[in-house]
Amino acid sequence: MKSHVLNSLTKVILVLLSLFTLISCSDDSENKKIESEHKSHQNKIIYFDKNNDGIKKDNIKKTLKKVIQKTSHKKINQADWSSIKEQGSLRIIVPYSLQHNEFLPRESLSYNHELNLIIRFCEENNLTPVFISTKYFSNMLPLLEQGMGDIVVANLTITDSRKEQINFTIPVDHSTEQLVVSQTYNQILSIDKLNGLKIGVRENTSFWDTLSALKEQQPDIKIVKLDDNLSADDKFNHIISGKINAVVEDSNQFAFLKKYRSDVKMILDLGKERPIAWAVRKNNPILLKQLNRYIKTEKLLQHLPESRLGDLDSIKKHRQLRLITRNNASTYFLWKNQLMGFEYELIRQFAQQHKVNIKVLVANDFKQMLEWLKQGYGDIISAGLIKNPERARLPVEFTDPYLFVQEVIVQRKNESAIKSLYDLEQRTFYVRKSSSYLETLQKIQDQLRSENINFSIEIVPETMETEEIIKHVIDGKYDLTLSDSHIIAIEESWHSELNATLPLTGEQGHRWLIRKTDSKLLAELNKFIKKEYKSLFYNITYNKYFKNSRKLFDADKREKNNTSISQYDELIKSLAQEYHFDWRLVAAQVNQESQFNPKAKSWAGAKGLLQVMPRTAREVAVSNLEKPQNGLRAGLKYMTWISKQLSGDLPADVQVWFTLAAYNAGLGHLKDARILAVKQGLNPDRWFGHVDKAFLLLSRPKYHKTARYGYVRGSEPVKYVKNIQALYELYSKKHPNEAQM
Repeated sequence: MKSHVLNSLTKVILVLLSLFTLISCSDDSENKKIESEHKSHQNKIIYFDKNNDGIKKDNIKKTLKKVIQKTSHKKINQADWSSIKEQGSLRIIVPYSLQHNEFLPRESLSYNHELNLIIRFCEENNLTPVFISTKYFSNMLPLLEQGMGDIVVANLTITDSRKEQINFTIPVDHSTEQLVVSQTYNQILSIDKLNGLKIGVRENTSFWDTLSALKEQQPDIKIVKLDDNLSADDKFNHIISGKINAVVEDSNQFAFLKKYRSDVKMILDLGKERPIAWAVRKNNPILLKQLNRYIKTEKLLQHLPESRLGDLDSIKKHRQLRLITRNNASTYFLWKNQLMGFEYELIRQFAQQHKVNIKVLVANDFKQMLEWLKQGYGDIISAGLIKNPERARLPVEFTDPYLFVQEVIVQRKNESAIKSLYDLEQRTFYVRKSSSYLETLQKIQDQLRSENINFSIEIVPETMETEEIIKHVIDGKYDLTLSDSHIIAIEESWHSELNATLPLTGEQGHRWLIRKTDSKLLAELNKFIKKEYKSLFYNITYNKYFKNSRKLFDADKREKNNTSISQYDELIKSLAQEYHFDWRLVAAQVNQESQFNPKAKSWAGAKGLLQVMPRTAREVAVSNLEKPQNGLRAGLKYMTWISKQLSGDLPADVQVWFTLAAYNAGLGHLKDARILAVKQGLNPDRWFGHVDKAFLLLSRPKYHKTARYGYVRGSEPVKYVKNIQALYELYSKKHPNEAQM
């Protein structure tokens, strides 16, 4: 069982960051067969989100029993270590904001540090992690005391009042409570003079206790009670909107958050550094002892310097493989709150087999990748790179190839196809200087010069990804470009406006780059490539990114019937009424998602009428998604959850468009788009002509490299909302005055 749990370690971390993945459909029978065979290799992890209802103190026992039934536990259990070992699972209570850590790790997994630690503890002790999350911070200790879980993992500050209630482990971290204000705030403050600030804070937190003590000395301080389920971004948005002047945040959390929020700043420490620890019940002393033993060992192993040179032995010693890559559609990106990318998944599999975690570093360009590798900030470069003559002279080692591609000319669909080199006369290619494409084109230029055939090469900024260059070709801003065939496959899976015509190279191998001194790592990587290339895992991953279609269903294809929209009209009406949606809007969304096919399945595993990922279905307590009512209910429950995360101040129509956009791309990318809208002088509370425009910008490195959730193909949620709006208008004309049935 230990290997069973271990094999799911990295998968669990990914799962905890996701709700569900890209919505589209593939009917590839070969893929279905492969995926069916793969099911036997998948591990089961138990988790439950208590997000919709919350847990009220006067109703705690009733709610706990309900939760226990859903998590397959027969009774509330307060047993100590021996019973935990016997049942083979550890029940971990976490706040929703920690479990669903929706961000794109670029430099570190420190924000996820506690989750990594506790998952590793489970792996070492042959335990299955059972994650129980609540969006209400104040629920966690009552859940623990009542026996709903065994441990609280929540960036929890040790306080005297909490120590009377529960036991704490030795510290897993330290933090200082800090006052955070708008970047434009310019008053000078001190701990003794807060000038009557209006400070937002959640009740039943150490922050509340700190401010209450300060208010006794400075009565003019105004403490504004914030909702218990507000995220850090929501709190910062309250500052920017002027609802409050400041909030309190832990320094270890703000160190991460400030990378993505340039509109706020830390202005003052509110006290001394305090320890962060895990909480267990007072009647669980042996569990406490086991956790303390583990934390001591782990802290010694994971005290990592910023720069660390060393071969595979060092990587295993520190339990961390540091991946250097880029944030784009073929390497590493976040979509629907799930970390994805062909390069990322291959390296994740390698790390998993060697029982180490991954730290991801996103570089701006190839030069920065090489510098980080040389200086010891990372261990491996994985970014779809070939070994051309120029790179062969670099002081690095190349692995064996793990993917074979050709460099192919990309042009617009509506122009004459380039069939030979002679068709390049007076054409212009746009490529990055550091790309292998430039060298290929220069060689062909030299070859054709003797025949008096000339074409031009224009250099684009290093920060432009190939996907963005291709988009400029499609839009007519650029004439031609050159791209690897696997990138073209991804782009073709999204749209049909491009035309991949003439290959300019034979097949070339993509390879990983490591330092010349890391011979053991090189040997193991080559061993991994030899074993996994064309294996079940490899084929599933390859098909997922380069074969399966991402294209949304054709909104023009609908059932021809004068009196109904689909055969599921009555079911849609019933469930839409239950969840307070206009049934015609739901019908439009079902058409867009699955074209009313309950057995539809996306390239990433989403199923049912509303294309819900299996994990999301489990979180909303729905199974068998191919059953029409189940697939529909799961999607509507998730839509309801998204809607509740949005401000109630939004106009009703905007609330709907925002909810649909978040359903398609992920709530995090919607948050980024709204923040970017403000910076662009657009209205963050309007979709059409405002936030939709900001979404389109997030596919460009200039904007997504500073966005918390990173790269997103913004045209997809924009198209998604537009298509559903058009269908909704059509259905409304067909069925007037039937918003609720």
